[in-house]
Amino acid sequence: MLNMMSKFGYQQLPSWAHPQHPIMKNVMGHGRAQGWRVFVVRFLAWLLGMAIAVGLGYTIASRNNQDPSVREVLYWPLVAGQILAMVLGVALTANVVAVERQKQTWDSLKLSLTGVSLTLRARWISVYFRLWWLLAAITIGRLVYIAYFLQDMAAFQGRALDLYISGIDPEISLDGAVLLLTALLTAFILQPFIEVGLAAAIGVIVAVFTHTRSVVILGLLLLIGLRLAISISALVVGSTVFEASGGVTLDLYQMDSADAWYRLMLTSIEGDMGLKLLNLETLGQIWADVKNSVYIGGAVLVAVFVIGTIADILVRFSAWRATKPTSF
Repeated sequence: MLNMMSKFGYQQLPSWAHPQHPIMKNVMGHGRAQGWRVFVVRFLAWLLGMAIAVGLGYTIASRNNQDPSVREVLYWPLVAGQILAMVLGVALTANVVAVERQKQTWDSLKLSLTGVSLTLRARWISVYFRLWWLLAAITIGRLVYIAYFLQDMAAFQGRALDLYISGIDPEISLDGAVLLLTALLTAFILQPFIEVGLAAAIGVIVAVFTHTRSVVILGLLLLIGLRLAISISALVVGSTVFEASGGVTLDLYQMDSADAWYRLMLTSIEGDMGLKLLNLETLGQIWADVKNSVYIGGAVLVAVFVIGTIADILVRFSAWRATKPTSF
């Protein structure tokens, strides 16, 4: 079953991104196959890591609430995991050119027609293979959020969504609200993968434009610092519109619509990646307090696709730039 699923997944990727492709094998450094004992040990370590993260999340959530909800327990572990994934995405690609130079293969790659381009793209896509354990844990946590969100929608004998869209500005049909929530849920699942892809693409473009190992290290440290600063700043901005224990602040109603939209989008894209949004009661409060905010699900999905497009452009530009004789 797992073999069939993996084959189906690989079919969605270009041939050079398959683990069996020679370039990907070289990038991933595949040696002899690992035994089942190694797999079991790694799987148990993965489960232990998730258990520790959930335990820490419960400890943090218990400070504000003696009986925290599952969403409150998972919130900070997911935020930390998402930030860690983006930091690792940068770290795994910022030295790709330096690694090839150290292996003395960069010059030969530049002489081939597609060697540099395919190698950089393979290095970029390999980030997902290397971070599967972290992305899998994040996805499981976010699926739990979706399950509770669907449970919210089933409240009041299935009429919860009808009640929350009643009297909001602008008025919207139930079908329209369902479509917008579908867009929000789609963005919610895709977002960690897209953000990691962008982080890895930024690492690739930095690698292409740096020449020495010391500059690579300095650039990597600056990128990691910038990534942390952006995430923390977005979370701080989010605290001005979201309550720590759930719901929205009283100040949200008094904010200008543009300011409220800016804060909501910033924390949903660069802060907690929509974790606070995925609560129907919280969304209902936002819809009631902020004009046109019923469209926030569609706006987040558009933002996610824009980020993905930017990541793709950066990787393509890096591959094109690296083939130029003046690059190094």
